[in-house]
Amino acid sequence: MDNEFEPKPDEQQDKHEQAKASLEDLQRMMAEYQEKHPETEEKIEKSDSTEQAAPQETEEEQSEAAQEPQAEPVQEEQPEQPEKSKKSEEPEKTEEPEESVEKEPAQKKAAAPAKKKPAENKDTDAQADEEQKQREAILDKQAKRNHPDQPLATMKLNGSAKKKAASDGKKPAAKKSAKSRKAAAARRRKKRLMRLGATVVILLVLIVVVVSVVRALGGKGNSDPAGSGDIGSGIVANGTSQTEEKIDTSKPASQQESEQYKKIKDDTSLPAYALEYPGMYADAVSEPNEESEKKVCYLTFDDGPSSTNTPGILDALKQADVKATFFVVTSEIDGNEDILKRIVDEGHTLCIHANEHVYGDLYSSVESYLKDFSTAYDKIYALTGYRVQGFRFPGGSNNAVMQRHSTYDAIVGEMTRRGFEYYDWNAYDHDAENGDYSVEQMVNYAIDEVTSSSRNDTVLLMHDTYGKEKTVQALPSIISKLKEAGIEMLPITNSSRPVHFEVNENTPPELPEPETSDADDTSDTDTDSGTNTDDTAA
Repeated sequence: MDNEFEPKPDEQQDKHEQAKASLEDLQRMMAEYQEKHPETEEKIEKSDSTEQAAPQETEEEQSEAAQEPQAEPVQEEQPEQPEKSKKSEEPEKTEEPEESVEKEPAQKKAAAPAKKKPAENKDTDAQADEEQKQREAILDKQAKRNHPDQPLATMKLNGSAKKKAASDGKKPAAKKSAKSRKAAAARRRKKRLMRLGATVVILLVLIVVVVSVVRALGGKGNSDPAGSGDIGSGIVANGTSQTEEKIDTSKPASQQESEQYKKIKDDTSLPAYALEYPGMYADAVSEPNEESEKKVCYLTFDDGPSSTNTPGILDALKQADVKATFFVVTSEIDGNEDILKRIVDEGHTLCIHANEHVYGDLYSSVESYLKDFSTAYDKIYALTGYRVQGFRFPGGSNNAVMQRHSTYDAIVGEMTRRGFEYYDWNAYDHDAENGDYSVEQMVNYAIDEVTSSSRNDTVLLMHDTYGKEKTVQALPSIISKLKEAGIEMLPITNSSRPVHFEVNENTPPELPEPETSDADDTSDTDTDSGTNTDDTAA
């Protein structure tokens, strides 16, 4: 029983002879095939060289490779390798037949007909194809061992595969990278442009804000919250001058018919002088002016312009960045036109004092006063294009000459009806008292009277006419001390609260009574007191 399955000597001998016969038949068929197909021999030689370069496989590995599913041959030329010897070739050829003999004993009968039909090309070609497939399977396995991380089919990409990839619309990575770089550069340029645009917008906004703040501060400085505008020279809130209208030289400004005149020209209840000078009107404020909440000083200068002192006054104001108000005598304009224009151009307020500074003629009647005023009004308009809106009575509104002629009520009533405002003063530097005071004393008078005034709105009277050199010398110190005291200096505007003298039977004690002689009515000087009735503080 133990030796029942052991091969018998005769059976072993038969198997050996059968394998040898099969090998001889295979070699004969290979020789015939190679004679008919020489190109196959070249491929086999190349394959043999590849096999020789690769490590020698053991019989067990070759057997495993023969049993594995055969992969599709890759149509690539393998690198040339040295030819393999026929000894190493023969075991590979006989490997599968031996294995098949062991597994299937009946194959002996199938191999016999091959000896009888050696000339049949069909069987020979089939056998050669089978052998070639075995060789290619071995080569595939070797390639897989040489390149374990890459599939055999993708080891090389031939020209046709590249063309196919290009035809499928796949662009090389380099081109994609260049396109990506261009897109990134375009995005960066767009971001830079957006940042630049945002910076420009921010700068424009800052400029607008700064200009608005400057204008607001200028408007606050001019005490014009109601936006009623400035008087006299037409200055605006920021201190610069502007022309209110184009100058019409076809007729004097006082004769150009205004809107205010059109409303009253048919009113027969008004006196005749009310219908004269139809263009001599001002824009009166709609509401009463209120007192300033803090101490404010209005620097005012009378009797100019003069070529000797007005330029020095303007220089001191410009250096200190302070605006003032000039009540001019227009008979002094001839030869000083540039000075008058400088007053306007530098942002100061221009008002009327008189055309001829002669009390007796000026206050003798309403008609006389209107005639003198219209002359000054027309001169300023012709020279600057501005319609003056403010004025100051020579000698003040309570001067004795006007009271003596009993023209105060009529003159003040007619001027205010036309919209004009007049300004007296409540502080004085005593610069018109025949030069009796030194520069230091004039500075002390000005500062004491401004700071001690019971009103927050103080109007300081000074002069810039000929002979007032001490005023030019005192002005820088006056401005400096007022700044140290925290008092703001502003030009007079329509929104400024005016100072009006009280007019009654009891003249203020500071104002000396002028002589009642007719000679004194034509002079500015009170011979008894030695003081100028126009320049005496109330």
